[in-house]
Amino acid sequence: MKIGAITNYNQPNFQAVNQKYLKKAEDWYKRIGDIDSSWYESLRDDVNLFKDISAQDGIDTMMAAKKFVRDKSMRAFNHVLDCIRRG
Repeated sequence: MKIGAITNYNQPNFQAVNQKYLKKAEDWYKRIGDIDSSWYESLRDDVNLFKDISAQDGIDTMMAAKKFVRDKSMRAFNHVLDCIRRG
C-alpha cells in the first residue's frame, strides 16, 4: 500500500499517512458527514491482522482522519485507535 507524508500548516505533521484510507475517510465525510464503521474495521484489519500497514502509520492515518469524525462517533474512533496501539 502506498503511504505518503502529509504536511500542512493547518494540521499537525504526521510521519506517514495512508492516502487510500485518508481519501476514503474524506469521501465518507462528504457523503454522510461521518466516517462509516467499515472504514474503521478495514483499517484495523490492515494494521493488526494483515500487517499491510504499520501500527504507527495506522495511528497517523487515524489522527489525520480525525477531522472527519463527528462527536457521536468519537467513542468508536478511540476504541479502534486503542486497538491499533495495542496491536
